[in-house]
Amino acid sequence: MRSKLLFIFFCSINLMLNGQQIIEGYAPGFIGQEVRLYTYQDYLTMNRIEIGRGIVSPVDTMFRIEFSSHATIKAIVEIEQTEASLYISPGTDYSVYFPESEEVAGTYNAETNLYFFDLDTLDVNFLVLQYHNWFDAYLAYHETEIRNGQFLACLDTFKTYAISVYEKIDNPFFITYVRYDIAEMEQTKGGNSQSSKRLETYLAYIEPFPVYFENDRYMKFIRAFFDKDFGEYLPSTEEEIFKAIDKGSPTLLMQALRRDIFLAKPELRELVMIDKLGKAFYAEIDQQENILIILDSVSKHSLSPSNAAVAGNVRNYITKLEPGYPAPSLSIKGKSDELISWANYQGKFVYVNFFATWSDRSLKDMEIINKLVTKYSQDVAFISFCADKDSASFNAFMTEHPEYNWDVFYIGEEHPLNSAFNIANYPSYFLLDQDGFIFASPALAPSPNGKYESIDKTFYEINKALHPTTQPRVGER
Repeated sequence: MRSKLLFIFFCSINLMLNGQQIIEGYAPGFIGQEVRLYTYQDYLTMNRIEIGRGIVSPVDTMFRIEFSSHATIKAIVEIEQTEASLYISPGTDYSVYFPESEEVAGTYNAETNLYFFDLDTLDVNFLVLQYHNWFDAYLAYHETEIRNGQFLACLDTFKTYAISVYEKIDNPFFITYVRYDIAEMEQTKGGNSQSSKRLETYLAYIEPFPVYFENDRYMKFIRAFFDKDFGEYLPSTEEEIFKAIDKGSPTLLMQALRRDIFLAKPELRELVMIDKLGKAFYAEIDQQENILIILDSVSKHSLSPSNAAVAGNVRNYITKLEPGYPAPSLSIKGKSDELISWANYQGKFVYVNFFATWSDRSLKDMEIINKLVTKYSQDVAFISFCADKDSASFNAFMTEHPEYNWDVFYIGEEHPLNSAFNIANYPSYFLLDQDGFIFASPALAPSPNGKYESIDKTFYEINKALHPTTQPRVGER
């Protein structure tokens, strides 16, 4: 959030409508584009959920999003492949300007800065930006001391100032934000390797307070504080942990983690357990089934609704597109109206491509895919999904390229396949094995990456493995 919110104070706009909250904005660089508003469902998987949408009007370049929030949350406004973040307080409307980004979208969206119109000085966005501007100015003033290794001493003085300055601010989310922003810096610069320092941090920032699931700064601090994996505990504790996992028992695992004095709070202990299970899933291959059993149990039976939701999200996250797990289901009409599923391609590897005709990279890659089809179609099936906003552009594109005669389908922006494969940018690629299981996610693209690797290398290895040739022995022809 640092330096991501800038403010312009213009005349206010009345945005009240039937009790709904509203974000009204100007986005002249995105005329006709859809605007989506997201928030984070949890801060372990960073899973986003949509809470509103609108359209940038070609008449006045404005958009309007209606939504409702019952707590202060972090939100993301996304237009095309550009996004900006803000905080949303209950019962508050916002008027913003959404400029184009100076960045270029790649694997992730490009980021831009929101400009707010007539923002209240007690609004959480104003307070957060003011706090960071103050802190940046404080660092600049004490640059010499910081260069001489006095950062923690300067930070401690700043913390004293902050406690005094914000003493009368009645905004729990903001006060929590500041507390854990400072705590995270203390932790990063001071470290928690020494038991005395770790205990001091625990007593100051964890023991006296509840679990703030919806505060991004708190969750960032907690993830860093509890950064050990299961295998980093003392041997006796580690043994009990893996005995519990081996039995697929969340109860026994909670009991084992209770040996950690910093996990005395059951709700926090369960949250940390979920996080560590998600990380262990990739390291403990032989325990993956038991890890999923525990996560399933927590998602259904946890006394904390927040932890139950997090456990479900973690389970979905680690298995959704994990190599070795079934690909998201496919059921789409072919050219003759027959339903096509992954079973149609059984026996071949399947190269899956999500593209858009407005994406130059997509168009260049489609040319390369056309050559790969000719080269590897014996072992690899190719399937492409076009996510254009309307089918007219797709139909025109296919008319211009009759040579693209592999399975190319129009699915549009809203098709479930886009969310099933977590598509954020175009083009995106995946490779399935001969039985419809994820082989590579994401897969290499047809065009070379920064290491000069492309999917051609993978296809070559597949072809080599499926059609081995006998090498002649020395002296033989």
